[in-house]
Amino acid sequence: MKNLSAKIIGSAMALFLITGLSFAQENNSGSELQNQEQNQVQNQTATQDQTANQEQNQVQTQANIQDQNQNNERNRKRFRESLTDEQKAILENQEMTQNQKRNAFKASLSEEQKVMLRENAEIRKQQRNQYRNTASSEQQQQMKENCENTRTQTRTGRQGGN
Repeated sequence: MKNLSAKIIGSAMALFLITGLSFAQENNSGSELQNQEQNQVQNQTATQDQTANQEQNQVQTQANIQDQNQNNERNRKRFRESLTDEQKAILENQEMTQNQKRNAFKASLSEEQKVMLRENAEIRKQQRNQYRNTASSEQQQQMKENCENTRTQTRTGRQGGN
């Protein structure tokens, strides 16, 4: 009888230990699932924040570009209004080659007009550099492709013209 009692008690203790281990594993699995869910929520929140920031930056960039375009247009208009009748005639002359027009037009520019052209060129250069520095990797890749396409077209045009 003692032997049977010892066996029963031993079996009960073994079952108790096995049950305890199973329960502990379930708790660990539960907290792991909870941690995974928390990580997913944090990742989703971070992604949403990043998307919102990108959209806000895009809106600001578009507003800046519109302002720059308006400024460029005002500068062009101001320059066009400064042209004399003689300068307009040079630009509209159909008998001169492009190179002859350019040389005659440059020679006819007043000092004030030359300053306007230099300032406008400097502003456009700054805008180009600013855009390049803030462009996304996709936009930078597109700029490289456009540059290559332009080079290829220019080379093809020169070869065809020769």
